[in-house]
Amino acid sequence: MSTAGAVRALRAHVETWRPYTLWYVGLVGLAGAAVAGGRRDPWLLLSAWAAPTAGWLGGHYLGDYFDRDLDAGSKPHRPIPSSRLGAGTALWCGSACFAALGVLAVLGGWGTTVAALLAGCGIVAYSRWFKARGIAGNLVRGALGAVALGYGALAAGLAPHRPWAVPVLLALVVAFWSHDAMSNLVGALRDIDGDRAGGYRTLPVGRGVPVAVRTVVALYAVTIGAAVTAGLLAGPGTRTAYLATVLVVLVTGVVALAPLVARRDGMPVLVALRAHSVLVVERVVLASAAVGLGLGVAVQLALALPMVLLTWLAQRGMRVRHELGPPVAGLTLAAHSRLPLEDAP
Repeated sequence: MSTAGAVRALRAHVETWRPYTLWYVGLVGLAGAAVAGGRRDPWLLLSAWAAPTAGWLGGHYLGDYFDRDLDAGSKPHRPIPSSRLGAGTALWCGSACFAALGVLAVLGGWGTTVAALLAGCGIVAYSRWFKARGIAGNLVRGALGAVALGYGALAAGLAPHRPWAVPVLLALVVAFWSHDAMSNLVGALRDIDGDRAGGYRTLPVGRGVPVAVRTVVALYAVTIGAAVTAGLLAGPGTRTAYLATVLVVLVTGVVALAPLVARRDGMPVLVALRAHSVLVVERVVLASAAVGLGLGVAVQLALALPMVLLTWLAQRGMRVRHELGPPVAGLTLAAHSRLPLEDAP
């Protein structure tokens, strides 16, 4: 393979990884281990981050493999439809990521093995069957964040000196489940035309945009309610910093979702895409807050600041091109853009 061909292939893989989403799920796994408070072995904490991340990457490969016919019609610029990444290669890479997840899970014990099996089944079930089945698809997809949190908690084990760990973990399960279902539904608002053409009965396609937007707002309200509940139930040491971070998350979420509510009777693609781009950053902050509950605000900030920066930079460099293709790759996702959306080139 020539150098140009190798670079082209590498870029196709990186696009499939979606680096602007890559940092979130590992933080959720780490949050589960941090809140559970059991073993603090650095290698265990690294595994709590790495195993969900491997599953996340595998899910992207397999999701693109299963969606290759849909993307061929609506997003032909993506790696598989554009022939920059072979379908068989995507299948093998996804399987390799799942194998890495399996090895880490088995090393962690029976609890992490069960969690990994649930995650793997959920990823395949969502991509293969549930994605096209309305709110059920969003809820199955959302459950993967909750499983990642549980994986981390099972990897570390419960600390006997933390009686509040179990109720806090349960509240966080609700928060991450509802948030991931909500952000997945916002992604469906972005893909209405392509999903309809491909026969996918997502909630916006089947029930309409206003119903989908109301569901997004309801799920976000559940997210914030559960996140606040987790903070109130936690030990006093890190509660204040956590609740302050949740306030930042809430303000950011309102900024993301307000345009969806305002345009619910006619949803431009860029409105949904911009909303999702803000939520992708916001959820990193939410996950880092949960890490801070267990490991302290210093660790929270040490993780959150670079990961938010990496997420923002990756979105700025890749997001619009990956979602909408080269013809509009010059469009900015910045909220302060002076161009009306209808007049955007």
